[in-house]
Amino acid sequence: MKLEVIISLIALIVSLTALTFIVRNYWRKSGIYVRGQYSIHSSSYCQDKYVGSITLENVKDRPVVIFKVFLLVGRNYYIELENFEHEPKILKPYEVYSNQYDPVDFYSVSMKRIRLDNLLDSKKVKSNLVLATSNGKYTVGEWIKRWDPIGDFFNNHMTALIHPMRSTYKNKCYGSEVKYIVEIKTEDGKEETIAVYPRDYEIRKFRKFSLSKECLESKDSLEEYLLERAFEGNLRCVDIEVHDIEEWRKESYGDDCKEVIEAKYYNWFMYVVLGRAFTKFSDVRLYFVNRKHRKANKALKADAKKRAV
Repeated sequence: MKLEVIISLIALIVSLTALTFIVRNYWRKSGIYVRGQYSIHSSSYCQDKYVGSITLENVKDRPVVIFKVFLLVGRNYYIELENFEHEPKILKPYEVYSNQYDPVDFYSVSMKRIRLDNLLDSKKVKSNLVLATSNGKYTVGEWIKRWDPIGDFFNNHMTALIHPMRSTYKNKCYGSEVKYIVEIKTEDGKEETIAVYPRDYEIRKFRKFSLSKECLESKDSLEEYLLERAFEGNLRCVDIEVHDIEEWRKESYGDDCKEVIEAKYYNWFMYVVLGRAFTKFSDVRLYFVNRKHRKANKALKADAKKRAV
């Protein structure tokens, strides 16, 4: 009897497991499920606030054909963001579509200008991305839950967001030690880019000759040295151009990276407890500083009105 019960339970578990997979597979293959995200930007280049970016994510295992993308502000204002009428956008299974938008001159409706700033700023006015699809109107209901460490920074000022800085030339990075970039054009029209480093005089950088320590002292000396090798026939080319990357770095970074700090390790107590306490204190201090400035500005405006009267 016990064996029959065990077999029945195993059969039930297998059946439920199979049913779960069937339901999940049906869910993935049927209907539309798109998550989305948008951002509202303001710029000194335009008077109106505008939609600066959108992101759409197809969560289903089936494509979605999109003809237009709108931002529905409130219940009745549709801002057209994308128009794919002539070439519909096919959002493939699990594909993500993202786009950035430039500032606007203004928004218009029925040949008249319309201002949307108050609605876009209001937390009471709900906004949603709306898609015109081959299955009809689809309102994007779920927000893409993106994360960025900048949010952690506002909660804890000990959080640091580190940006890698690279010297890029023609879509290639050569590292902090590169001194010059040499461009060589050959008779058959080909171009060759060669990175030159401070100690390259110790190796044979070119096939028929080596660089000297003296020629690496400046861009002009290196260019002159290579031209001499070309006249001698040791370097086959029709044109040589040398770029001073160190000079480029000085122009690009200026004095921003002269000060160097060493990263320190912070344990859990220092980061979570002390870091958050410091952040709270900093926020409160900033609040009172800003309030003091607001009072001072109000006093100045009131004084200016009295003088005007």
